[in-house]
Amino acid sequence: MRSLLLPYHPSEMLRQQRQIQMNWISYYLGNHPRCVLFSVFCVLIPLLSYFVIYPLEIECDIRRGFANKHGHAVEELTKFSNFYNISVGGLEIWGVLARNKTTDTDLHINLKLLNEIDQLHQFVWNYTTQYKQETIRFKDLSSEDINYVFNYYRKLLAIEWMPGVNLSYPLAEAFGHPFYLGNQFFGVNNGQASKAGPIKTAKFVALWYMSKAETFEQKQKLQAVQLGIFKKSAERPNNLQFDFEMFGDQVANSEMLRGTLTTVKLFFIGGCLMVAFMACTFTELTIFSKCMLIAGAIGSPLAATGACFAILGWVGHPFNSIMCITPFLILGIGVDDAFLLLNCWRREEGKDKSAKQAENQLARVIREISPSMAITSLTNTMAFGVGFLAPTPQMSSFCLGTALAIVLDFLLEFLIFVPCMVLFYKKKPEIIAIENEEFANEKTEKRSETSTGKYSRINWKCFTNLLLSVPGRVLVIILYFSIFTASYFGVAKMEKTFDPSKTFPSDSKLVDSLASFTSIQVEYSPLNFLSSVPDLKNDTDVANFNEMLHKLEFREECYGDVGSHNMYRDYVQFLNYSNITDKSYNHLEKFLKGRGMADVGTIKYHKEGNDTIIDMINFVVVCQGREKWAERAVNVEKTRQILVDYSDYNITLFDYDGTIYDLIITVKGELVKSLAITFTCMTIACFVIMPSFVAPTIASVATVSISFCLIGFLSIWGQNLDPVTMIDVIMAIGFSVDYSAHVCYHYYCAREQHLGSKHEVITSVLQAVGRPVVEASLTTLLCMAPLFVVPVYMIQSFAKTVTLVTSFGLLHGLFFLPVVLYFIPLNAQKHSLPSYTPSTQPLVSLVEDEK
Repeated sequence: MRSLLLPYHPSEMLRQQRQIQMNWISYYLGNHPRCVLFSVFCVLIPLLSYFVIYPLEIECDIRRGFANKHGHAVEELTKFSNFYNISVGGLEIWGVLARNKTTDTDLHINLKLLNEIDQLHQFVWNYTTQYKQETIRFKDLSSEDINYVFNYYRKLLAIEWMPGVNLSYPLAEAFGHPFYLGNQFFGVNNGQASKAGPIKTAKFVALWYMSKAETFEQKQKLQAVQLGIFKKSAERPNNLQFDFEMFGDQVANSEMLRGTLTTVKLFFIGGCLMVAFMACTFTELTIFSKCMLIAGAIGSPLAATGACFAILGWVGHPFNSIMCITPFLILGIGVDDAFLLLNCWRREEGKDKSAKQAENQLARVIREISPSMAITSLTNTMAFGVGFLAPTPQMSSFCLGTALAIVLDFLLEFLIFVPCMVLFYKKKPEIIAIENEEFANEKTEKRSETSTGKYSRINWKCFTNLLLSVPGRVLVIILYFSIFTASYFGVAKMEKTFDPSKTFPSDSKLVDSLASFTSIQVEYSPLNFLSSVPDLKNDTDVANFNEMLHKLEFREECYGDVGSHNMYRDYVQFLNYSNITDKSYNHLEKFLKGRGMADVGTIKYHKEGNDTIIDMINFVVVCQGREKWAERAVNVEKTRQILVDYSDYNITLFDYDGTIYDLIITVKGELVKSLAITFTCMTIACFVIMPSFVAPTIASVATVSISFCLIGFLSIWGQNLDPVTMIDVIMAIGFSVDYSAHVCYHYYCAREQHLGSKHEVITSVLQAVGRPVVEASLTTLLCMAPLFVVPVYMIQSFAKTVTLVTSFGLLHGLFFLPVVLYFIPLNAQKHSLPSYTPSTQPLVSLVEDEK
């Protein structure tokens, strides 16, 4: 009589159920590999048809793409855009700087020069170009002309001899109306005893533009206009007395996309290096087998990436330039898994000649490797899942796409690479002859050493003996503390900062333009304020409003009321100058008509009967700035605190760079929060898959150690604490688990099997994971090497991160962790977990009952 043997202990029952499930999977993969590949092909083809049906549109938004979705700046940008009747996504502010042809001398300000600069203004304002066979004009994409100060000053310069005209710098006056010149003339009267008085010289004369580009097509049109003007500036026209530079977000977006396309090209170089390395590694295989396994190893992650992008495209999720990094990441992860599977297949192939069927051999491989693959895939997915919560839209989309691609790659490793391994794994005839001869002589130990040692040329037993010797342990400990100390000093000196130049190539002419625009921030750092106005008949209300203005204008390093453009104050002065005793805003239209300067757009009002009601004004307070973006961010945050006490006026500030400032201010807190969530999730995952205390604890501590060393050496390598580094570090946490998880999981299994002494346990672990870890690390480094050629901070930051986490992960996996594990006693409590002991157990175990 035969009976079905069922486990009685819950943990044993769970183990048996897992083994049965893995056996079913391996049975189908081993017996029907062609059907599996055909099924995958049938699913992928219609999915990937997205790229044939729809054009791939890559969105680049250097400002809103890196905006903190939860920061104050987004709300402030929304309110400012609404003030000018522009959608929050359609506002673009950019500028042109006129400077002397020789950079070491200043412009001599005269009417002829200003007329030429006005010609430049008219050239920009009426610039036309072609976009998709359509003629477009910049004027049609512009909201309004905001160069009213320059235009007014140029007209007054021709009549400066008239009474009532005083063109002193920085506060000029015409017919009783003062106006500030510091927003269009910079570096005035350098080398003179006083900068005050008439403008004789200036380092820069600025022209500012506010565009309206709300749709993707409008943004593309604006980009075509800005690129045309940008190229014209690079030509340095000889018919002008001056040269000019320009900086606009759309040009920066175009330059960022150029860096992206360079990265894609170098991706193929990295892939070729990876293929060459794999070809050198698979020395024991025939040429056809080698080619098919390489195709399967690389095809799985590439198919996962393509499927991921296709899914995002079908659901309407936008693509951005940072997503070009995803194929590099998935390729590294996928090849890592392929090396693990192939190395285990090699070892299992020769363990039991009586169980040579593919499904039985494959069952042992899947039972051994799938848990550690599941840990790494799960933790990587969690890391990028946390990154999806990042405050920046582009980084969030990148993490979403990468997390999805990792899940797909985990599945496709079993659905593409494993069938390829079953179908095409074939050794060279001379290798088979040698192994058959050894098997015939029953030199199993020598044979095992040959298959895992001769062809990989690594004797892990000798390596373990050397590593765990007293001198070896001492050297490892000294090395670790040296790295830890250097990392500590690196973390301590890391600065918080970010600027747009980190997103586009450093060889771009835009870098020089940005430097010029940054230099004028030293003397001109304006803040716009949108506010209601006080009731002029209420003295308390007026006094409170004036107190707020005084605090804003006399903040640290501000120019006071001299450096302000405030329509409210000018209107009050107009009432006093005209001896008007009516304390109301009913004379506003008369004031605006007599003003002579086209700045009507800075005030919004309406009529209620005979009364004029002011809805909102936009006034500007100018301060001295700082070249460092982090210092500017702190100043903006301090200003926000002043406004809290004056909420009655519904006042908000606006700085066009405010979205970047928010990132700088919040990046440290966001990083700490993300790290805490990521470490917690991954630790839980390790404990679930490895129900022990020792192994998951060591894996978690090793992950913290790798991440700390990574941050420290990123700082030493020139990285700053910014949103790019934040996402890179979160990504690296998932990668760092790969090394510690593989080692700790196999150590856990070896402990449960009581394989012998500590040396023997650690040797068995290194024999299982040492070669694939080394091979995967080297292929990852080769794949990353071409990215260092890309002159983009963001791309190089990613390459540095992957290089460092791979290096530190390899050091921890092969050197630090084995030494730590050596000091842990082996007499721990035994737990049940699937072992990787060779087994030919059928799908359902049937045995004779013992009588």
